[in-house]
Amino acid sequence: MQEPPPTDPTRRVVTTPAAAPAAPPPGEVVYESDLVERVDRARFWATFGAIAAVLAAILGVIALIVALQAKDDANNTSNSNGASTASLQRDVNSLQSDVASLKSASKNDATKGDLDKLNTQLTSLQKQVSTLSTDQKQNSSDISTIQKDLTDLTSRVDQIQKAQEQQSAGGP
Repeated sequence: MQEPPPTDPTRRVVTTPAAAPAAPPPGEVVYESDLVERVDRARFWATFGAIAAVLAAILGVIALIVALQAKDDANNTSNSNGASTASLQRDVNSLQSDVASLKSASKNDATKGDLDKLNTQLTSLQKQVSTLSTDQKQNSSDISTIQKDLTDLTSRVDQIQKAQEQQSAGGP
């Protein structure tokens, strides 16, 4: 029986020598290029991962040292400079009260300006209401006059109709 042919990644590449190039030694096996590329990629990523891990460890150590140094500096500052910290706190409180008073003063100025604007608008609206009220009284008077005139005209039309009826009926 014959053996089945080998699969692609394990097949030997057989080259036929041309004239007289140097042939590889008989014990050396040459694999296909796909397998070699895969091995090269795996080696690259393994090296890259190792370098990244070393850099991350170095950065972690540096961060730890900086954090410990900052903690020591903070402890030393608060212990040795208690008086300066208290004066800084007083200065901050003073500035906060100044800012609060400025805010209230600016609010009062803005409120006064708003009140003046509202007062002007209110006066203008009162004038408009007065004008409208006068116009409404005049319109009401005109409507009353028109209603009276209409009533007079209606009664005159009724009189004229009665007179025409009497003439056509043979009246005097």
